[in-house]
Amino acid sequence: MKVLEIYQILDSISPFILQAQWDNSGLNIGNMHADCQRVYVALDLDMQVAATIENESLLIVHHPLIFQPLKTMQTDIYPANLIEICLQKEISVIAMHTNFDKTHLNQAFATSLGLESLNFTPNGEKDFSLIYSTNTPMSTHSLATHIKDILKLNVLRYTHKDNMINNLYITCGSNAHAYQIAKKGDCIITGDIKYHDAMIATSNGISFIDVAHFESECIFSDLLVKALQKHHIQAIITNSHNPFCYI
Repeated sequence: MKVLEIYQILDSISPFILQAQWDNSGLNIGNMHADCQRVYVALDLDMQVAATIENESLLIVHHPLIFQPLKTMQTDIYPANLIEICLQKEISVIAMHTNFDKTHLNQAFATSLGLESLNFTPNGEKDFSLIYSTNTPMSTHSLATHIKDILKLNVLRYTHKDNMINNLYITCGSNAHAYQIAKKGDCIITGDIKYHDAMIATSNGISFIDVAHFESECIFSDLLVKALQKHHIQAIITNSHNPFCYI
């Protein structure tokens, strides 16, 4: 198939127009009119993924390799080192980032948390966050313990352990700035929470549960492969690697 044909299918699955203004989903590397012999799916393009993929393939990733215009192409450093490999192997790369968050990944992440068993129910969406509410408030500590267990995490950061929660703001990946729209007594579940974000939120009576970025989005490949199968495209999952190690 042509890259363009698969791009059009991806656009029907999760329209690229839904992406955030700052995002760079869509074709990052390659040629829309190129032939692709195989389709691969990965959370990220890293060196191990680039080495695994065969020539004349299409790779669909979650995170764009290119976010800002490149001023140089120094092929010994990121991201040009990966771009060079893709061009040499005639690999095209399409990113499905915040558009896919909005249509698929956020909801799948929220579902994986088992919130219904805690009497939390969906209550809308705002600024890429899914909102869940309950009439039975629970402490941040209790909710964090539940999430740590259900996701089988070795470690989980959270704040404001005695805060009693009525509403949740849930975003996979990174959206600590949700504290700007949350209210006192709310809890934000996301990743990449900085120290000062936590300080500001805590002073405003808002709690955080920091489900790390990789762990909240590692289901991307499975979700997309199943969506592509409905269009009779058999994609190959190649696992990118969490850059963090834990002790």
